[in-house]
Amino acid sequence: MGIFDTTIRFDDDQDVDVEMSTVSVAGGWLINDKWTLRAGIGLILDGDMVSPDGVVHSVEPGGLFSIGVENRVLVGDGYTPFVDVSLFMGASWTETKNPETQTATSYLATDVRLGARAGWNVNGNTFPYVAARVFGGPVDWEMDGVDVTGTDIHHYQLAVGAAVQLGPVGLFAEWAGLGEQAVSAGLSTSF
Repeated sequence: MGIFDTTIRFDDDQDVDVEMSTVSVAGGWLINDKWTLRAGIGLILDGDMVSPDGVVHSVEPGGLFSIGVENRVLVGDGYTPFVDVSLFMGASWTETKNPETQTATSYLATDVRLGARAGWNVNGNTFPYVAARVFGGPVDWEMDGVDVTGTDIHHYQLAVGAAVQLGPVGLFAEWAGLGEQAVSAGLSTSF
């Protein structure tokens, strides 16, 4: 589960503030001791897009997916962190509704995201980490009856997070406070 908050700059320097809530499920396949293939699907639950003229367009339910790979660059021990890098491609789609005209407009966002994460193994069950990601991709929308294309004004995200393993179940949480802002939390298991 998560929430993200960012600003997208569309044609003619029109900035639109975007906030969306999502829920998703993801899986990973450990190819070998260094490489993992990951994929996820999910739903956009709701949100708001605030156009430059202050109109708050409601975000309707939609979908999302991602696919990518992670590479374990360094296996940490003690104070030495584990380090991994990742490359993901993703897309999300939904409709927005103008409260004044009640017209629905399609929204499509795609991006490629390169990330790096450094984390520590604390007592074999707690894993705090820091992460940095850069990304880019187009966002297609319609503003005032005109098709527009935009992109995030930040193109980066800095985050801190932690995972805790409780037997076969893991809990995780992440907060990205710089760049594209986001909060996420969830459960994991392996088999």
